[in-house]
Amino acid sequence: MDAHRIIPIFPLPLVQFPGAVTPLHIFEPRYRQMLKDLMAGDKTFGIIYRNDEAMMDFEQLPPGSIGCAVEIAVQQEMPDGRSNLLCVGVSRFSLIAYVEGEPYEQAQVEFFDDDIAFDDLSVEISQAKNLFQRLSGIIRKLKGEKDEEEDLMPDLPDDPQALSFILAAYLDIEISDKQDLLEMTDTAERLREVIRLLENLADDYEKRAFAHQLSKKNGHAGHMPKFD
Repeated sequence: MDAHRIIPIFPLPLVQFPGAVTPLHIFEPRYRQMLKDLMAGDKTFGIIYRNDEAMMDFEQLPPGSIGCAVEIAVQQEMPDGRSNLLCVGVSRFSLIAYVEGEPYEQAQVEFFDDDIAFDDLSVEISQAKNLFQRLSGIIRKLKGEKDEEEDLMPDLPDDPQALSFILAAYLDIEISDKQDLLEMTDTAERLREVIRLLENLADDYEKRAFAHQLSKKNGHAGHMPKFD
């Protein structure tokens, strides 16, 4: 992928990560035109976070805003012209400038990757995977799902950068925290921050699971309290 390109921009109230799969529903006329043009080309466009309030005002994001390019993997076209898409994150970009006079937003962007480093992150990789498995197990119990659901867990990569992105996409955290993770260019720093967030989430969900278990037992381990 060229370092500098002009690509369509799709502002959304979400943070897209490289490697993460995102479903989209296309219904606005300008984005239907965008999709038609994309399917005739290389199927690549940029998703960039913009909050709901800014989207209502059609406010353009400033230069330097960070987003992620995606490629359309699956398109399901409906009879009325709407489409459902599955998109896969490809590479992050920094917005340079919007292209004026187009029927939908397009911008010149500069693609970038993490800084080159040779850190041994094998310990962090194992820790992150174990924490994610622990967190997923707690959430399944809270939802009353069976252990067989573990088979539906994503196949986590061994590459530290790819792993940090995939786990960041799954984390139930503030959108601003997700954007911070997207913008980091130090793989080790991002992976360690993901580990910290996973630990906090696992601890929080374990407390919820314990409280839920107590509530099922009326807070008295299934026995009525004794009163003198």
